[in-house]
Amino acid sequence: MNNYDVIIIGSGMSGLSAASILSKLFKKKVLLLERHFKIGGFTHIFKRKGEYGEYHWDVGLHYVGQMDSGSSTRAMFDYITDGNLKWKKMPDPYDVFVYPDLKFRVMEGENYLKTELIKLFPKESTAINNYFNDLKKINTWFGRYNFSLTLKPTARKISAYLFGEGSKLALMTVKEYLDKNFSDEKLKSILASQWGDYGLPPSLSSMAVHSLIVNHYINGGYYPIGGSKKIADSITPIVEKSGGTFLVNHTVKEILIENDKAIGVPAEKKEGNNFVDVEYYADIIISTAGAKITYTELIPKKYSPDFIDEIKNFPNSVSHVNLYLGLKDNPSKIGLNGENYWIYDSYNHDEIYKKRSELIEGIVHSAYVSFPSLKDPESKHHNAEIVTFADYKSFMKWENEPWKKRGEDYDTLKEKICNAIIDYTNKHLNGFKDLIDYKELSTPLSTIHFTGYPEGSIYGIPAIPERYKMKWIGPYTHIKKLYMSGADTFGHGIVGGLMSGALTSAIAAKGLRGIPVVFKEALSFHKSLTN
Repeated sequence: MNNYDVIIIGSGMSGLSAASILSKLFKKKVLLLERHFKIGGFTHIFKRKGEYGEYHWDVGLHYVGQMDSGSSTRAMFDYITDGNLKWKKMPDPYDVFVYPDLKFRVMEGENYLKTELIKLFPKESTAINNYFNDLKKINTWFGRYNFSLTLKPTARKISAYLFGEGSKLALMTVKEYLDKNFSDEKLKSILASQWGDYGLPPSLSSMAVHSLIVNHYINGGYYPIGGSKKIADSITPIVEKSGGTFLVNHTVKEILIENDKAIGVPAEKKEGNNFVDVEYYADIIISTAGAKITYTELIPKKYSPDFIDEIKNFPNSVSHVNLYLGLKDNPSKIGLNGENYWIYDSYNHDEIYKKRSELIEGIVHSAYVSFPSLKDPESKHHNAEIVTFADYKSFMKWENEPWKKRGEDYDTLKEKICNAIIDYTNKHLNGFKDLIDYKELSTPLSTIHFTGYPEGSIYGIPAIPERYKMKWIGPYTHIKKLYMSGADTFGHGIVGGLMSGALTSAIAAKGLRGIPVVFKEALSFHKSLTN
C-alpha cells in the first residue's frame, strides 16, 4: 500500500509537471506529497465570500509568456494536461510601467519595444539596439547553461566551453550592464521595470535572469482559462490512471537513505487536530522543496554533502505580501482592460528594494497590480491582486504563532498594510479604491506556513550571478535515486517549474536519453491538437 515507483515531495508546478510525465510517458506509479491542504503549490486557488459574491484568487500565477502555438512551452503544457488546459492571450498593452512623471505601455514584439524606447530616448538608439542583441547572446548562453545542468556535476566543467561570449554578459549584474551601456537614468529604470518577476533589484540581479524574463514576455502574456487550479485538475486523472495518488496534509520530515541511496520518506499526516506518523517507499525520490530545505532539513546530517555550509550561507530570495481583493464592479469602469501595472514611486529600484522594511510603517514604494478576472473569461466575479516586497524581519515577532491565530497586533498591522497598499494604488489608478468589496492580506509568514520556504522566500535560490557558479544547482544530488526539481534547478516561476519537472522526470526515469523522448512526445502531442 505504501510502495510506489516515484515519490515527489511538493505539488507545485514542477511536482505536477514531473508527476504527469512520469505517469503518462514512463508509466510510473507516482505518490505526490503536499504539506498544504490543497494541491498545487503556487498554482492553487482559494475562495472567500464578500457582500457582492464569492471571489477566488490564484496565489502565484499572474501571467505566462511564450504560450503561442508551436512553442515548446505550449507543447509541454498541452502534454502534461492532456490538452485540457486552455489559454487566453492578454490584451495589448499587457504591462504598464508607472513612474512619477512617466507611464510606459508594453505591447508585444521586440520591434515595438525598440521603436518606443528609441522615440523616448533617441540619443540612446545605438545602445538600445545593442541591448536587444546582447539579450539574444545571453539567452543562447542560458540555454547552454541549462543543458550543462542535465550533466552530472563531474561532467559540467567539460561543457563549460559551450557557454561562449554570453558568459561575461550573463554574469554581470543588471546595474553593471545598464551603467556600462546607458547614460539616461530613466531609460535604465524602464528596462529594469520587470525586476519583480525575479525578485531582485538591478544591483543584485544577474543579466542571465533579466534576459530570461524579458525574452519570456516580449511577445505578450497569457492566462489559463478557468484559473491556475485547472493545471492540477487536468493532471490529477493522468496520475491516478497509472495508479498514483496525491496526498495533502502530509509534511515530509526526512528522506530515508540506505547505502547512499534514497528509499523513501517518513511524513507527518494531519488528521483534524491530530498528527500521525507514516512512511512511504519508492525507487525514485524527487524533491521540489528547494535546495535549502532538501539539503539542510530532509537529508539526514550524516549524509550531508561537502557543500552544506555553502547552501546554508547562501542568501534567501525576497519575501512579499500579497493583497487579495474582491471587486464590486468591473475594473473596466475605470479604464482597465486586464493589463498588469508596475507602479514605482521613484526611478531608483535599488532604493525601493532597500526601503521595503518601511511597509510595516504604512509606507509603500512599489506595487504590482494584476486583474485575474479580466484575463479569465470564465471568472464570475471580479478581483485584483497587489504584490509588494517586504522585509521578513518585520514579521519575525510572530513567526512562532499559528496561522490565523497570531494575535490582535498582527491583525492590526495587516490592516495598516492593506490600507496603505490600497491608497498607494488608488493614487495611480483613480477610482480603484471605490471598487473594493473584500480584502485579505498574506504575509511572509503565510508563505512559510504553506510552503516551508525559509523566510517566506518565493523564488528559491536567488538569481544573483553567484547562483550560476554553484555545483549544487540542478537535478542531481550526491544521493543515489534522489533528484531535485523546481526553482533551484532550471529556473523559477511557472515555466521554470514546468520545464524543470519535465527535465528532472526524464533524467530520473531514463537518464540523459530521456530528455529528447519527453520533448519529442510533447511536441508530437501538441501538433496532434493543432492539426
